Amino acid sequence: MNKNIFYIPLSVAVMFAYSTVNAQNSKSLIQDYYKKNAQLTQKNNFDNKLGFIILNEDNSKSLGANIVNVQQTYDGLRVYNALGKVLIKDEKIISEKNDFKKEIVIGNQGSPKERIPEETLKQNLNLKEISRIEYLPNVYFEKNNVFVLAKEIFVSDKKSSDVWHVIADASTGEILTKDNLTVSCNFDHNESSEENSYSEPAKFTTESSDSQKTTSLLVPSNASYNVFPLPVEAPSFGSRAVLNNPWDLTASPEGWHSTGTASYTNTRGNNVYAYSDQANANTPGYSPDGGASRNFDFTFAEGRYINPFTHKDAAITNLFYMNNKVHDVFYKFGFTESARNFQTNNFGNGGISGDAVNAEAFDGSGLNNANFNSGYETVISGTTYLLAPRMQMYLWSRAQTSADPISRYQYNSPSTVAIRPKVLTGAASFGPLLFEGQSVTGNLAVSSPADACTQPAAGSLTGKIAVVTSTTCEYSLKVLNAQNAGAVGVIVYRPSTDTPTTMGAGTYGNQVTIPSINMGKTEGEFLVAQISGGNTINATLINDFNGFKHSSLDNGVVAHEYGHGISNRLTGQGYSCLSSTNSTEQMGEGWSDYFALMLTTRPGDTSSLARGMATYVAEQATTGNGIRPAKYSPDFTVNGYTYNNTNSMTDSHSIGFVWASMLWDLTWKYVEKYGYNSDVLANPNSGNARILQLVMDGLKLQACSPTFIDGRDAILQADQVKTGGADKCMIWKAFAKRGLGTGASAGSKTVGTDQVESLTYPAECDIVLATQEAGNAETKYVVFPNPTYDEFFVGNIDKSKEDVKVKLFDMSGKLVFSDTRENTSKKAFSTRGLQKGVYMVNIRQGEKTQTEKLIVR
Repeated sequence: MNKNIFYIPLSVAVMFAYSTVNAQNSKSLIQDYYKKNAQLTQKNNFDNKLGFIILNEDNSKSLGANIVNVQQTYDGLRVYNALGKVLIKDEKIISEKNDFKKEIVIGNQGSPKERIPEETLKQNLNLKEISRIEYLPNVYFEKNNVFVLAKEIFVSDKKSSDVWHVIADASTGEILTKDNLTVSCNFDHNESSEENSYSEPAKFTTESSDSQKTTSLLVPSNASYNVFPLPVEAPSFGSRAVLNNPWDLTASPEGWHSTGTASYTNTRGNNVYAYSDQANANTPGYSPDGGASRNFDFTFAEGRYINPFTHKDAAITNLFYMNNKVHDVFYKFGFTESARNFQTNNFGNGGISGDAVNAEAFDGSGLNNANFNSGYETVISGTTYLLAPRMQMYLWSRAQTSADPISRYQYNSPSTVAIRPKVLTGAASFGPLLFEGQSVTGNLAVSSPADACTQPAAGSLTGKIAVVTSTTCEYSLKVLNAQNAGAVGVIVYRPSTDTPTTMGAGTYGNQVTIPSINMGKTEGEFLVAQISGGNTINATLINDFNGFKHSSLDNGVVAHEYGHGISNRLTGQGYSCLSSTNSTEQMGEGWSDYFALMLTTRPGDTSSLARGMATYVAEQATTGNGIRPAKYSPDFTVNGYTYNNTNSMTDSHSIGFVWASMLWDLTWKYVEKYGYNSDVLANPNSGNARILQLVMDGLKLQACSPTFIDGRDAILQADQVKTGGADKCMIWKAFAKRGLGTGASAGSKTVGTDQVESLTYPAECDIVLATQEAGNAETKYVVFPNPTYDEFFVGNIDKSKEDVKVKLFDMSGKLVFSDTRENTSKKAFSTRGLQKGVYMVNIRQGEKTQTEKLIVR
């Protein structure tokens, strides 16, 4: 461990004491406010038992206010999802909203059970084995207009990475609501979701939850990383580079490899532990070591005949870099300790420590996907409940053709079958993946029944690789039934097409422990005919991963996954308020796409550049459409989706895409007004930094189970608190453009087809916007970054067909250089070699002329 120490000023110790006093003051303020406004007064009940507890308090520097999340209680127990949010500024409550229950009638129940029988949980959650059951204190849950005592439980599946958040009737064990807390991103639309898991939970008293009141910090040891540095989105967008000590000391005061009590030379530190989990064990596997010098410079190459495991050190290093980088960036925008961020050691800055991200590369639970489980941290009745987050990154299949299929099987005998050319096959997103050196061999046997939708006779497939038709029921049920009949593997064939598919996990995937593949009609019927004719065919199921891609190298995908942790932790109580079970307008995928877009926006990008999502792992060109319904663009000829489209969308990814489209539109409005810097940390007053901060503040202010309306209103509120509503009309206009205007309605939160769009914005904004637009006409061009070091760009020149002429003058009026660009050019203007100082940039395009000040540092 590095022994070089410097000391934190005495003011830090004062801050600790102030935090405790501040929390006490907040509780008194809120108590007085609720009493004055009768927020906790029960109707027609003189024996009032209503109260509240503080779940967490976040000191928001950007808003200059404390954001306090509270939960209603009845007779000392929490009321499920009866949450509130209070803003305190200058020791005054400036905003309060809640979903408190005004009349609580307790229903008749039998005697409460101490625990819900494990078999009851297994049956209701369709689990074969449970690895852990974690109980939080009891809650009151509204059922049929009365409130019943209920258990709040976290249930971990032993056979998969799923963790379920369950509310169950305390007396009967009936499951009242359930939700899988893992967000699976389903980048491959042919798959069903593959879920994630938590690491082992910890439970301890509040006194020890943030006992690390650090008064000294270690000086970070030097480290270097050969990675794809932001804003490079993925290998297809740019090259790797070696970064030295790239951490931000405000966010990571001891660098990326120290936790204050331990120092590491592998890809482990205070913010993340990155490693390989090929066995899908959800426990740390291999992680690359940089040695005493912490030099993480590993070789990397990819191509059709290159095995991705050859360069696993480079992939895991990139995953480590990205998790740390996203942590540090968003720390600056308010995802800090008091906002429930992810850190092993909080260095005395409040919040709850012990929950760094477990980032798993080469995860063995699936292909063509990625997922994130945010875990939870909460304090209830003086006890801290904590569960660290987990990120799972998969390998992605290469494209295959009939002439070059992915090899997932081989026939061993007879020789007449063994020489048959390989056909196209599809993988399964459940069961073992058969990584390097793994395979399953057996004689083929036709299932009876042929579709295996009911279990074949016990023992009838013992030691065999079953051949099953794909009709009638879920893929995972077929494979599970064959497994229960003794099969060691399954080939599922499609009887109506030669095009195979990726088989989704469905309902039963978490119970499958044998490998399976999918193939088409011709080959499947050939196998059935041969076996039925008495021939014995011996085969091996195996995977050739040559040409597959690492999702750990796609910075956009990693940022997207981490984004789920940010949006979940910042909303409501921090672990189940973005559930599609409670609101069909689940915008989580939208925030994650948006964060990925913001971190990978490059110098020279303008609003005219349409952006695809995950083009690298999807094996598309950088200009490809990506995996969303359309590219992200404010141009309606490219992306014309509006709020009304959500009525016909059934998956959270498409719904989130509409939300992200609105945020992306708003971003470029901010850039037009305030300028642009591709590095969002370079200038907090740039347009893209301002809007990213606003979106983060909106997440903190919005209600549990938010709709698009709630998300919009939270952003408007953040602008009001921070600036007094300086950009209110610009925000309204951007949202109204895509149907989220003043007359928009979300309808019922649990109905996905009753949203009503509106294109109107407040009438007062007509005058404001007209004035702003008139001003904008005189400041059409955007010079960025500003200040700059070695180059700058001129934005919005593409709004005219004329060439643009740029002249740079020093403050004495001397012409430094002049240059001409086509209107579509994104080439930078170099300032290399210029002395530091202030210059004037004169821009002329057609009849339009504009002069802007430029600072060169």
